[in-house]
Amino acid sequence: MNQGMRVIVLSSALSICLCKFVAADEFHYNNLLIGDRASGMGGAYTAISDDATGMYYNPAGIVYVGDRNFSASVNAYYSQVKKYENVIGGHPFERTSSALLANYFGIVKPVGKFKIGFSYAVPDAVSEDQNQNFTNVSASTSRFTINLNNRDTTINFGPSFAAEINKDLSAGLTLYAHKRDVQLIINQFVERTNPATPLWKNYYFKFSETGVRPVLGFEWSPAEKMSLGLSLSRTYVLSSDAMAQSTCWDTLAGGCGTIAPATPIQVPALQPSDYKRQYPIRAALGAAYFADKNLLVSGDLTYHMAVKDPIYGDKVATLNAALGMEYYLSKKWAIRAGLFTNNANTPDIQAGVTNYEEKINLYGASLSVSKFSGNSSVTLGGSVNYGKGQSQILGDLSVQDASTFGWLVFLSSTY
Repeated sequence: MNQGMRVIVLSSALSICLCKFVAADEFHYNNLLIGDRASGMGGAYTAISDDATGMYYNPAGIVYVGDRNFSASVNAYYSQVKKYENVIGGHPFERTSSALLANYFGIVKPVGKFKIGFSYAVPDAVSEDQNQNFTNVSASTSRFTINLNNRDTTINFGPSFAAEINKDLSAGLTLYAHKRDVQLIINQFVERTNPATPLWKNYYFKFSETGVRPVLGFEWSPAEKMSLGLSLSRTYVLSSDAMAQSTCWDTLAGGCGTIAPATPIQVPALQPSDYKRQYPIRAALGAAYFADKNLLVSGDLTYHMAVKDPIYGDKVATLNAALGMEYYLSKKWAIRAGLFTNNANTPDIQAGVTNYEEKINLYGASLSVSKFSGNSSVTLGGSVNYGKGQSQILGDLSVQDASTFGWLVFLSSTY
């Protein structure tokens, strides 16, 4: 397919293919590490969870929080760049995303033999932009301009409850309210030279959903220096509201996706929908080894089941791993480090088939330092992630190489 035809195909695909653009990153589950101690350890926290962050990873762990109230707050700034090679006239598409957000807040309080708490978490937040202008695209296209703005935020908040079953086993439950909001705007302009006619398209999508996300957890200590953890969760959408609108202006027949005679404008079409997105069951299994009073090593395996969703796209089963370490340099200083994966939940792209979702497996590392003073601590840390893969962003048989690089810095305080 020549570049001129690819421009027209792309402008149609971006307006029609709702499933590809309802969110900036539908293709990964481990988009933001949560909490301070857990983030420094790459998210390998299911078998530990003995602070306020445990309400998110494994609520059974908060049983081992001390007899005083325990609270934690985390603020984070992240940045991510996604690049698709050789899309228009040999030029790449590049999309950037960044945001400053309150990543986590939690408080745990002892009540008799039990522990109760409340937490607020942001497991995914994207603020994505693309503003590119390409000239001399092909013999028939002198200019192609695309402006994309995508906002996608997921928030979980709710109470937790944990109890000790015996001296080696505990159980806990977090009942999160789930709230997700998406707004996507895509503007495209094509300036053709043969014939000399312009094409302009605008696509607007707004999506909001509410639901619940229960997190059931267990923690078991089979030996003095070892701990095992298991957590199960799933998001259930109770209400959903989506609306799509597309506008097209073209003086050339066929440019707006029809074979009708040329028309100067296509009336915006509102397409409301209350379809409820399908989310996978998530299972996390963790192990932690307390080597001595200064050194802790932990590991997690997280499995998301496959999902069949005819509207927002099927997702394959996904397995991720994390490995973390914590070391106390002294009573006042501790360092943490971790490695983690964030594998794509999409199938491998097959040659000769169209409209595959992008496939980019990500790998990351994290590091943090904590300073303790009395009953409080301050932590500064960060993480990076990188991956390469493939995409079919044009919606045809062509395959583009794609890559992602992101980093995050966080500052937290605990009491």
